[in-house]
Amino acid sequence: MFGMIRNSLFGSVEGWPCQVLSRGEKEEVTYEERTCEGGKFATVEVAGKQFDEASKEAVLKLLKYVGGTNDKGVGMGMTAPVSITAFPGEDGSLQQKVKVSLRIPSQYQDSPPRPGDESIQIEEREGITIYSTVVSLSVSTFGSFAGSLVVMPKKRIM
Repeated sequence: MFGMIRNSLFGSVEGWPCQVLSRGEKEEVTYEERTCEGGKFATVEVAGKQFDEASKEAVLKLLKYVGGTNDKGVGMGMTAPVSITAFPGEDGSLQQKVKVSLRIPSQYQDSPPRPGDESIQIEEREGITIYSTVVSLSVSTFGSFAGSLVVMPKKRIM
């Protein structure tokens, strides 16, 4: 298991194909408006747990999948960023439900390996326009390792 996770984290890292539309700053926070390609994503939903615990559980499952726990036994490499969605309840508070998604690397977009874990679903997503904070710790925009990244969907692209 450690080998699979090591391959996921320290193998190649592919950025989510995006195009920067504009840059700005508000209250000392630098952000970019980006349009990001759609494609196939590996997704895990975890319900009934606190956000931190649920997101860690889901990310670990996805790391195993891209690390080789799939029907082809291939280590696909990591993509960045990881998309995490928290769901609001009727009263505006957050539900105990988290959806974590990882874009399938380009090389496997046409025919992604089937996950070995049934809780991982492969879904097709449309492109989106997002706002993203720009983090100085990143090697490059959406490059290898980013410190903290907030991604907020703006609108769906037609």
